[in-house]
Amino acid sequence: MISWDPQVYLRAADERSRPFVDLLGRIGAEDPRGLVDLGCGPGNLSPLLRQRWPRARLTAIDSSPDMVTAAREAGIAAELGDVTKWAPGQDDDVLVCNAVLHWVPGHAELLGRWAGRLPSGGWLAFQVPGNFTAPSHTIIR
Repeated sequence: MISWDPQVYLRAADERSRPFVDLLGRIGAEDPRGLVDLGCGPGNLSPLLRQRWPRARLTAIDSSPDMVTAAREAGIAAELGDVTKWAPGQDDDVLVCNAVLHWVPGHAELLGRWAGRLPSGGWLAFQVPGNFTAPSHTIIR
């Protein structure tokens, strides 16, 4: 399990939010029952889901206890959980997974499993950063 420092994470909140906002804009769901923010971090982006679909139930999950604590302090009813073990429920119409799956080995299989369990008309919105050749990443290697 990776533990994250919410305060350090939030220093780049603007940069980290842009892909989430872009992803959200691509979702065509009109009146979903349930929204799931997989890898919700400190909960700073979860309210955008609630703003777009105020009548839907929001579930926010992260694997870092520190992030879950920060999300709860921000008013998000976040849950500690492992995305590899999580599965959509029958009312989870919109799954959003932003900048999480590149940390998960075998995520292609996981995506197939989630997609197969989504209710009819459900949306699976995810993005995986493709910046592994960026100087910030090559220097570390």
